[in-house]
Amino acid sequence: LSMAFVFALFSVEVRDPDFWWHVKSGEHIVKTGAIPTTDPFAYTSTPKDPLSPESVRIRFILAQYWIAQILFYEAYAAFGFQGIIYLRAGILALLMYLLYRAIRREGCGFYATLVLVIPAALIFMTFTGERPQLFSFLFSFLIVFLVEGFRKKVSLNRESSPLPDSVETRDETTEGIAESAKRSHADGQRHARSPVARNDGKKFFVYLIPVPLIMLLWANLHGGFIVGIAVLLSYLASEWMKHLFGRFGAPLPAREIKLFSGFLAASILVTLINPNTYKVVPFLMELESGLYKRFIVEAMSPLVLFRAGFYEIQFIVFFALLVIGVLLFAARAGRLDLTDALIFGLLTVAGLSAARFIPFFAPVAILMIARYCEPWTRNLPRIIETVRRNIEVPVNSFFIIALALMLINGDMIKSGVQPSKYPEGAARFLKENRLSGNMFNPYVWGGYLLWSLYPDYRVFIDGRGLIPEVFFQEVRVLEASRKQVEALPEWKAILNAYRVDFIVTFSVGNFTGKLIPLIPALLDDPEWHLIYMDNISLIFARRTPENEDIVNRFSMPKEWLWNEV
Repeated sequence: LSMAFVFALFSVEVRDPDFWWHVKSGEHIVKTGAIPTTDPFAYTSTPKDPLSPESVRIRFILAQYWIAQILFYEAYAAFGFQGIIYLRAGILALLMYLLYRAIRREGCGFYATLVLVIPAALIFMTFTGERPQLFSFLFSFLIVFLVEGFRKKVSLNRESSPLPDSVETRDETTEGIAESAKRSHADGQRHARSPVARNDGKKFFVYLIPVPLIMLLWANLHGGFIVGIAVLLSYLASEWMKHLFGRFGAPLPAREIKLFSGFLAASILVTLINPNTYKVVPFLMELESGLYKRFIVEAMSPLVLFRAGFYEIQFIVFFALLVIGVLLFAARAGRLDLTDALIFGLLTVAGLSAARFIPFFAPVAILMIARYCEPWTRNLPRIIETVRRNIEVPVNSFFIIALALMLINGDMIKSGVQPSKYPEGAARFLKENRLSGNMFNPYVWGGYLLWSLYPDYRVFIDGRGLIPEVFFQEVRVLEASRKQVEALPEWKAILNAYRVDFIVTFSVGNFTGKLIPLIPALLDDPEWHLIYMDNISLIFARRTPENEDIVNRFSMPKEWLWNEV
């Protein structure tokens, strides 16, 4: 019932502006049978960045998501938008289930686990659209789930496998090994050579077998597999430090840590089998140091966004989890495990550096909170159990009735595209009335327009941002830059340079809520004519010989655009 509720919760309309170019890219790959090496969708794209020929950005974005894009396209081709909605909901519901199982594995009760899952659900409700990053969110925690399962099994096996006092291994006594293995690195090595450990080892290594396969698949779904590599390296570093020094937590026995290292090293190496091989790392370094990153909201630090007044639920939950986690680690500093601290610290630094990493941080933080507060919750008074028994039936009944009512009223499991978000009317107008020349469009609408209009039209820019300079040119046009370029305002010079003959735009920015400066500039410029308007979009066109008939038929007083504003 809980997972049905979670699935329904994530079944909202298609809403992500990047979804469109991903599904169109998947269609292109399926129909051509090849991963593109040049961009077919934007007329401003070139094989290499003119200002940075050494950049790997274009190749990375065209090729890195190919399996995810095929999956999106096949789901859309088979089931339409509902297939995409259910794909997204299924991935996130599976992630929530893994988190639920991981918390339960720590010893938490059913209702306590549900409470701990809620913060993760709140973050993924607000953060996640229909993009390949869905697979990164799932696989990053799946890797943690499997590795933590292995560590826990090894620990339980070690605690439950004491040897008789008379047993000797290579002239070394094993007296008291079950007790000392928890504290001593040397005894841990002797325990690893015991027959009991070898027999039980076959059971818990099944946790590591899927990891290389997951990393191989992940490397061809989304560039976020770099997070997976960082997590695996953190596990390797912390476990070897504990093993070598015999401190900072219970070390893995010698045999287990060698096999553990082999599996994780193989998992990292197989990620090289992707269209960009090792060049993923140079691209990420390029992205982090580039000016383009400063304009992408999800690439900004949540500290910056919070100070700017973005008091959104995902940021509030992130900081709450961070504070609770740090306090619990401090309260149990004497029992703090180095591996737990390193994984938590790694994802904390990532989450503080860019908001896009918060969904990677949240499930791991919740798991650590469950682990470090479990000894206290385990000793709660029996009255809590009495209360639980008394409220179980009414609480379950409430959830069943609430879920049923929400399904009946259409509050959950929605369909189609989020209304009033995309220029559907403008796209229909362009299909019905073939305008000549190049189109200018805003960055945020580029994905939808290339999905709906290609191959009849190609876009100026879209969410891929293949060439950063084109992105900055789009900004200067929308801001109606008055800087003089060859005796023209810069915004007009840019449009002339690209031979733009019609403009599809909104009038008020969804993000800023302010009037786009381009709108009054077009209103005052006699060269541009308003030929289409609805409650979402505007189309302006030049009166060229090729477009004169359309302009004559559809031209309207430009002052009418204030109705759209």
